[in-house]
Amino acid sequence: MSLLKLQDKECIDYKDNLNSKKISNDSIDKNYLKENLNFEYNIELKENILDLNIDDYLDLAIRNNKKRRFLFISKTLGKHLPCRASDMDNLGEKLVEVYEKKYNYLSSGVVISFAETATALGHSVFSHINADFEFIHTTREIVPNKKTLDFLEEHSHATNHYLYYEDLNYFKDGEEIILVDDEITTGNTCVNLIKKINKLYPKRRYTICSILNWMDKDSFNRFKKLEQELNTEINFVYLFSGSFTFNCDEEKIENIIKESKNINLCTYKNNNLKVSYIYLNMDKYELDKKYIKYTGRFGINKEDQKELIYKVQRECFKLNISDNEKVLFLGSEEFMYIPMLFANQFKQKDIYYHSTTRSPIIDLDIEKYPIKTKFTHNSLYNKDIVNYVYNINKSHYDKCFLFCELNKDKNDFNEIINIFSNTDIKELNIVLFK
Repeated sequence: MSLLKLQDKECIDYKDNLNSKKISNDSIDKNYLKENLNFEYNIELKENILDLNIDDYLDLAIRNNKKRRFLFISKTLGKHLPCRASDMDNLGEKLVEVYEKKYNYLSSGVVISFAETATALGHSVFSHINADFEFIHTTREIVPNKKTLDFLEEHSHATNHYLYYEDLNYFKDGEEIILVDDEITTGNTCVNLIKKINKLYPKRRYTICSILNWMDKDSFNRFKKLEQELNTEINFVYLFSGSFTFNCDEEKIENIIKESKNINLCTYKNNNLKVSYIYLNMDKYELDKKYIKYTGRFGINKEDQKELIYKVQRECFKLNISDNEKVLFLGSEEFMYIPMLFANQFKQKDIYYHSTTRSPIIDLDIEKYPIKTKFTHNSLYNKDIVNYVYNINKSHYDKCFLFCELNKDKNDFNEIINIFSNTDIKELNIVLFK
């Protein structure tokens, strides 16, 4: 039975969010975590509107960031852990389902998702919205001569966000902004962006969508005050809301970090790794073909989305997959949604999907901990940025398709080829666009 019954289009007051019945999540062996991993946490759910099993959606790991030591890791987002591509796209569909239970669509607006983790999630939300919306995601990319809103995500490992909004029609004239992230804890990042947008182009409504919402009473009250200050409406959509506690021994965690640092020893486990380069054509590009138009970094509309689906279906025949192969589709950083679409074209095959990331998570190859191993490498997009790829040597893939948005020189992939040489993957296909 649902924790909170909703009538179609019923709006939930902030007080309702805070006073719902609490239910403890006891399915995780917390004693094991405390004794073996030196941390413990507890979740109390207040809302679960679609009656989902939260254990199917999240896990928790330790990250190398003292500003925020823990990280909730989605099992279906396609970022840190492999999932089926359809599971990732279903997340966006479920968020739209909750939105439609609670609110009516306004005439037009923009979906904005936060880089890097939520770029695909926001794009999926946009694709399932049955209204005249545009889509854009924030980015870490610095693009000269493009008008931008820049703002900070204080708790992040990479705090700077840029929003290149000038090619959007509804950023100025639309009635609603929908912000999409995987998790909302304090809402500070959303507050920062809402203030910046509203100063330029006041909106009738802002809706904040997330898989998880951990905001407390003070955080909700802050948004009530912001509503009054800006003379607007601010609503929330999420799959799960509640509270959690997290405790760890900082000294022990620091020791774990020192002991678990992954040095990429060039043992070349697989000297016979086959490396191929596949070139796909998406037709429309931005800034002298540096970026693909359809990612949403500079904004797309519903017609662009239809074109994207068509071009993925047109180009996917270039990716050869046999019936008996277990295959990984690996996106890179913000470039998540288009690799997911390609993976989703092969639903009858044994296909998994996730992405490289900037997020520094501690790897521990022990039971009941999600991040078993990691490899580090310099970003394919910015050599000064460290990237991570998790667990790729634990799933016994036969083949991997690694997607890179930029059409780079083959020598730029030597480092990541070395990583795959330390796995049992037999074939690495590097997918580029031109």
